[in-house]
Amino acid sequence: MSLWGNADKSTLTGTVTVASNSATVTGSGTAFTDEIGVGDLLMVTTDTTANRVLSITSDTELTLTANYAGADAGASKAVHKRETPRNLTISDSNAIFGVDEAEMTAGGDNVVSLAVNSGGTGYVDADDAAVTVSAPGSGTTATGTSVVTAGKVTSITITEDGAGYTSTPTVTIHGATASTFDASDAAVAVLASDTIVLTSAQVAALAVDDAVTYAAGTGGTAIVGLTTATVYYIHSKPSATTIKLSATLGGDAIDLTEVGVGTSHTLTGATATASATLGSGTPATVTHSGWVKRTVGTGGRAGRVTYETLVAMNTITGDTADDAEFPE
Repeated sequence: MSLWGNADKSTLTGTVTVASNSATVTGSGTAFTDEIGVGDLLMVTTDTTANRVLSITSDTELTLTANYAGADAGASKAVHKRETPRNLTISDSNAIFGVDEAEMTAGGDNVVSLAVNSGGTGYVDADDAAVTVSAPGSGTTATGTSVVTAGKVTSITITEDGAGYTSTPTVTIHGATASTFDASDAAVAVLASDTIVLTSAQVAALAVDDAVTYAAGTGGTAIVGLTTATVYYIHSKPSATTIKLSATLGGDAIDLTEVGVGTSHTLTGATATASATLGSGTPATVTHSGWVKRTVGTGGRAGRVTYETLVAMNTITGDTADDAEFPE
């Protein structure tokens, strides 16, 4: 069997049942032995997550290399295959595109990626981390929605890829809403244990070593041991509603010796940052049609995207929902 084929999307006969916690795929009216091979990627038609085939038992049963990783598991789902290079890992495969000649230079004016550079701290939910993409000179503004996990922005989902961009837009993520507390009450700033009481949601959005900025609030007086408008670090979380602060990362807990004045003292997390990437565009950054791997840079190369042609081919059949990245 070839190490790859030219099907970027080929719909299989019948439907399948697949559970999110299982590697077994059961078909109804399927012809697995004829229509798909070991090493091919199987994808529920409405999903975009790749699942590689480990073995084929019969026309109606096959096994994946790992438990189904897609979001759209369930019964009676249409399914298709992708014949990407079979020596790649699953995570690599999700960054592989079957690019035909028409797609090689398309889409230079739309946003294809909103990458998180720094996840920030203290985000309670996605509504707390609204995303704004700067508008093009003319055309449609791109939009996105943050995914927040444990108080940090972990990814951004593109909801509108926009059009008309002649240069890379600026991405802004709203700062986390400040956690407000009453520092005038000794039951809130608990001096005996050097803790500050917040809500359970506010504490859940903060992790040990996260940076926060303390402020005494309008007309308030700082808790003795803290200085207003100063960055501190979460030392520990003794309970679901209390935290301790340290002056330095990994330092000792700060000794709070006297309550403050005011009911609007705040702890505010660091603001997340992100960058955008436009489509491949013209001049082409894809050197040849075929199976192409997309790599997003990190660190000093954050936001930079490179395309590597893994297998040069003149013909790619099908389209696996890559139109945001490579419009026709």
